[in-house]
Amino acid sequence: MPFLQAIKIYDTPFTKIRLGGEGDGGYVVLDEICQMCDLVYSYGVERDVSFEKALAEKYGTKAILFDHTIEGVPEENNKFTFVREGVASTKSENLDTLESHLKRFGDTEHKTLKMDVEWGEWEVFNSISQELINSFDQIICEFHIIPVEYKGSHSPYFTNFHKSIYQQVNQFLFDKYKTVLDKLQRDHYVYHVHVNNSLGHNLVNGERIPNLLELSFVNKKYIEKPVPSKTKFPIDGLDFPNKTDRPDVLDIVWNTN
Repeated sequence: MPFLQAIKIYDTPFTKIRLGGEGDGGYVVLDEICQMCDLVYSYGVERDVSFEKALAEKYGTKAILFDHTIEGVPEENNKFTFVREGVASTKSENLDTLESHLKRFGDTEHKTLKMDVEWGEWEVFNSISQELINSFDQIICEFHIIPVEYKGSHSPYFTNFHKSIYQQVNQFLFDKYKTVLDKLQRDHYVYHVHVNNSLGHNLVNGERIPNLLELSFVNKKYIEKPVPSKTKFPIDGLDFPNKTDRPDVLDIVWNTN
């Protein structure tokens, strides 16, 4: 099965809304699930806290904001706790694991995970337990789907040699990507997808795959009868181009179903 088609999108009985700014920093979530949410773990906030601010103002949700690349959040809020650390599969300087963060900063029954950590998401999700993934009501993540591409200029022998090695590396990478996405879809349904138009697509094994893919997941325990979605993406009023100087991406596999 092609890589993107293994990501199954479902309609839910809940109401989709957008929280945060138009463009980077804004995400589509489910209103009724957010009404229960009392804590969001947010990784990679950089200089935009519009999503967390909207959660705090609309639902009273507390936010633990993590980013080891900034000294503080751009806007204070009594619902915010800023931690100058990132998330990783193992603890190191300025990084700690998701499991450790939950133990250190608090855990609740109804929580959301939001993550944009520049390709680090694959190792984090690959390393944590299924039980920990299942503890989140919603997971919102921007996935960085990066292949390697041969752009060298060598003799025919070394050109074929390098292409063969690059193909093996890509096979390793995409096996890992698929393992993580399968893991996430074990206990959660994807209910929304948006292609970040900041970067283009890559052709991998004949399939056009975007570099940046935003996915919204909801825990399966809230969905009695999942219905495969026939929605076309992006959705007017919910989705906006991440880069306003170019159109949003329409040519994606889910629009052909």
